[in-house]
Amino acid sequence: MKPNKLLALFNLKPIEAELFSQLFTSGLMSASQLAKQAGISRTSVYDLLKHLIEVGLVSETLKGGTKAFVAAIPEKIQLLVEEKQKEISAAGLELESLKKQYQNQSKSLTPKLQLYTGQKELQQMMKDILLYRNIEVMAYWPIKKMIELLGAEFIKDFHQKRQQQNISLKVIWPKAQVPDLKKYPFLLAAQNLKREVRIAPAGVDFTLGYSIYGNTVRFISSSKESFGFLVESQELAEMMKSQFQIIWQAAKSFRQQPRIL
Repeated sequence: MKPNKLLALFNLKPIEAELFSQLFTSGLMSASQLAKQAGISRTSVYDLLKHLIEVGLVSETLKGGTKAFVAAIPEKIQLLVEEKQKEISAAGLELESLKKQYQNQSKSLTPKLQLYTGQKELQQMMKDILLYRNIEVMAYWPIKKMIELLGAEFIKDFHQKRQQQNISLKVIWPKAQVPDLKKYPFLLAAQNLKREVRIAPAGVDFTLGYSIYGNTVRFISSSKESFGFLVESQELAEMMKSQFQIIWQAAKSFRQQPRIL
């Protein structure tokens, strides 16, 4: 078995990973032997080994007066991985600093508006939420219209990724928009799915949906018009959150269909 995930930490090309695996399995080898095994020229092997040596996965030595190469032992690779982990931790700290700087700048910047049209662009707009972790999203959402507009498979995949990012969802559906949960079980209201659902008050129906997260409000139409826009504005986000909370309090708890196992 090739340690693909491990080697991916070192940004190796497939052929570089193959050379490392050959050395790790076979032990000490010359450039000629590696070239023959990999089916490439000896000159190319030297170029590829140069990178492997630079990252510490391969060492150069002599065997009978001939230049040879050997893969790093697991203990050395562990040290290299620990160094990578330190780099990732340091990068994470810098990212947190950038986030704070961005948030501070956003408070003084004018609102940003981005327009999207067509299914593919709207799917990309939806993915903006997945840039976040550990947040709560409030959505006023005509779910049947969204399935028709975005596609059931896309929505299923989107919610799986949302749950992985620990993004919880409070959503209001119009009564006429309640989907068949036997057909779409990934839309169930459940703690493990990080979704709480309420039904809009009687007589309230809508085809334009919106969701609020952070300082962003995302609007999206039905498939009839197929457009959406995303607004970054702290003031608008706060106003829409207040409106959502009023409707949420007036909405009814959702009694869903029993889950089919």
